[in-house]
Amino acid sequence: MIRVVIAFYVLAIFLVSSGHGNVVPFRDNNIFPGCEGYMFVDDEVVIEGPFNEDCVLQFETQEDRILAFSVVDGDLIETASFLSIHDGIDSKAPVLLAENQKVLEVSNKDLPTTVYTTQSEAVIRFTNKKLTSNLKLKIQKAVRCAFNLGIDSQCGRVVDEVSCYCATFVNRIHPDQTMFCVDHNMKLVSFENRTEEELVQAAWGTEVSYWTSLTDTRRDGTWLWESSMTVPADYTNWYPKRPNTAVNNVDDCMAYGGATYLNFWGDIACTTMAHAICEAQP
Repeated sequence: MIRVVIAFYVLAIFLVSSGHGNVVPFRDNNIFPGCEGYMFVDDEVVIEGPFNEDCVLQFETQEDRILAFSVVDGDLIETASFLSIHDGIDSKAPVLLAENQKVLEVSNKDLPTTVYTTQSEAVIRFTNKKLTSNLKLKIQKAVRCAFNLGIDSQCGRVVDEVSCYCATFVNRIHPDQTMFCVDHNMKLVSFENRTEEELVQAAWGTEVSYWTSLTDTRRDGTWLWESSMTVPADYTNWYPKRPNTAVNNVDDCMAYGGATYLNFWGDIACTTMAHAICEAQP
């Protein structure tokens, strides 16, 4: 992931643009003349102090996403006397406080303290209190993450600060679990690496089976993550002697967990009833 770093100095603000963030003049230069900045956050940006006193910086991401603010190698809570992060660009936009953020029970406790907007725009206002050290603020595009997707489900920021994973504990066949995720603007999970899989499994366990998006329904023997339309490349976790290589076998969908496959991948009939994991990525 490419990071864009902008240094804001006492006498001037140097604005840098790249493929991940386009910096243009602030939309209303009459409000804070000489101390304004605007950036569109397409992925992630890091702004590095020291910062101008009484400055205002505006950030925006795509309309159906939100913004996540954290501190690199530090604690966001400790910045409260130096800056305020506002949920929106209106002059009366509320201040986002770490202690007021909703806590999702299964979220990864090792993630940095992060505050989230409820919309696609935000403003940072710096106070006139001087920083005792350089500060690096990280601003990321993120997806919304609810407490759950209804009865018998649970959600959390399990892997990182910007994605969302939800488990549904209702047994359904594979096609129905796929549609359940889609109906909630998510996709059936696909595992890109061992770390992602281990974090998801740690959140909800492996005592029962969970559907993923990996299938070979399009071509027998060619396994494809349906959610991302990619083939497993650098990482697989098949149970020994799986998947089934018999011609025209009906074990066309991958689930993990349960008494047979435990934390490994197993190919089973798509008509099998199982729980599922949905995911949403920014």
